[in-house]
Formats: sequence, C-alpha cells, structure tokens
Amino acid sequence: MDSAPRASATDSTRTTAANGNSRRGVIDLARLAVEDTIRLVQQEIQLAKIEVKEMLRSNIKAAIFLALAAFCALLFVVMLLVTLALVIPAHALVAGIETVVFLVLVVVFALIGKSLLKIGAPPKTMTTLKEDAEWARQVLKRNGK
Repeated sequence: MDSAPRASATDSTRTTAANGNSRRGVIDLARLAVEDTIRLVQQEIQLAKIEVKEMLRSNIKAAIFLALAAFCALLFVVMLLVTLALVIPAHALVAGIETVVFLVLVVVFALIGKSLLKIGAPPKTMTTLKEDAEWARQVLKRNGK
C-alpha cells in the first residue's frame, strides 16, 4: 500500500514540474515574441525616418528647380513684353532671342523639377510593412493549427 501512494505522489510531482517548465517555456516564447515585435517596430520606424529624409532632400531639390523655373517664367514674361514694346526690327530680334532662351530655360527647369518631385508613401517602408504583415499571418496560421 505504501508503494502505490508514493508512486502517485512522484507522478504528480513530475506532472507539476513538467507543467511548470512548459509554462516557463511559453512565457519565454511570449517574451521573445514581444521583444522581436518591439525590435521590428523600431526598425520600421528607423526605415521610415530615413526614407522621409531622403524624400525631403529630393523634394527640396525639386522645389529649387521649380523656383528657378518660376523665376525664368517671370523673366520670360518681361522679355515678351519688351519684345512687344520694341517693334523696331533690330531690337525686336534681340529681345525675341532672349525671350526664346528664357522660354527654353523655363521648360527645362520645370521638367527637371517635376521629375525630381516625389510624392507619396515611402516605398521601401511600405514594402517591408507588407512583408511583415505576411510574416505575421504565416506565424498566426502556424500557431493556430
């Protein structure tokens, strides 16, 4: 009779120890998952900051070219008015040439500024966020089974 209660006590101790270890294992896994998630969010924020800075630099360059285009457009209007005012053939030819030069500059600066302008969400950040969401879905599917 003594051996039966001892065996059950030993079995219950082993079961309790196994449950305690499995709880610790689950807690450790949860802690690691939270730490990984925090690290991932921090890295996403850093990537977003870097991309926004790059976009800002590019947009400042674009704004400078657009400002140059606007200044040349102003000069174009002035030269056009001078051309119209000077109907004398020699003066009109020089003023016309200047007007054409400034018109070409307006077009070139405007096209360069427009090509440098970047508007929208940071593309690298959006790509990594989509990848992270897909990864999270896969993890949830595996843990859900």
